[in-house]
Amino acid sequence: MKRRSVALVLAVMFMACGCFAARDAKESPDVHIEAPLTATATQMPTPEASLPLAVATASFVPEETPLAEAVPEPTQTPAPQAERVSLNDDFYYVPLDDAAKARITGLSYPKDDSNAAVNYGDLRYIHLLHVDFEGNVREGELIVNKKVAKEVMEIFYELYQAKYPFTSVVLVDEFGEAADDNLSMAANNTSAFNYRVVAGSKTLSMHSYGLAVDVNPLLNPYVKSDGSISPESGAEYADRTRDFAGKIDHDDLCYKLFTEHGWTWGGDWKNSKDYQHFSKDVR
Repeated sequence: MKRRSVALVLAVMFMACGCFAARDAKESPDVHIEAPLTATATQMPTPEASLPLAVATASFVPEETPLAEAVPEPTQTPAPQAERVSLNDDFYYVPLDDAAKARITGLSYPKDDSNAAVNYGDLRYIHLLHVDFEGNVREGELIVNKKVAKEVMEIFYELYQAKYPFTSVVLVDEFGEAADDNLSMAANNTSAFNYRVVAGSKTLSMHSYGLAVDVNPLLNPYVKSDGSISPESGAEYADRTRDFAGKIDHDDLCYKLFTEHGWTWGGDWKNSKDYQHFSKDVR
């Protein structure tokens, strides 16, 4: 009997302990069985999380950098091109850079421009193409006033498309002392800016302002009222009843294009006739 009593007592005590444990578990949610597993998981970081933040961020840079360099910003365009105005790669005009200034200073542009009627900033350098009398495409250049640069570029573009012939279109400075452009005219070179006076006067020529263009001057000479001809080698072309390539008259495309843009033609002067000369006074 004693053994049974002891066993019974032990059984009752064991059941009581179980009931207390179950009650404590219900009244204490923090002791939930999943809590220790969650705590254990946070103590085992993934390989990605273990990388330093700086390393993880840097890994994206090589992928982004090439894309950024492939499309440069407009502000990265070189400064000399900032004021470039173009119809295409071959027809454009820009302000005079240092190289252009060096080419003309002391020749078509005065060394001392302190009292000059124009300065470098008033001028524009035009690059163009033209067709010569053999049908070859050649590069050309002019310096004109910035006020007429756009229309002069457009006129020469139309002349190029029509295959209008020119012997050459280069700066008058290529022919030595620009104050006397007889060499340029004798070579039938088409030119524009030249800071000089009108022959036989003290008046500045419209060329001095970059507001005049002489086209194929040998074939379209300047016939003065006294009968003298410039250039002298163009005397045979002073007879305007003759028909020849490069002759400027009222039916000529060059005449039509310049006059349509408001330019005057020297061939319409009352006394002297300057058949090579187009000018536009927009001073």
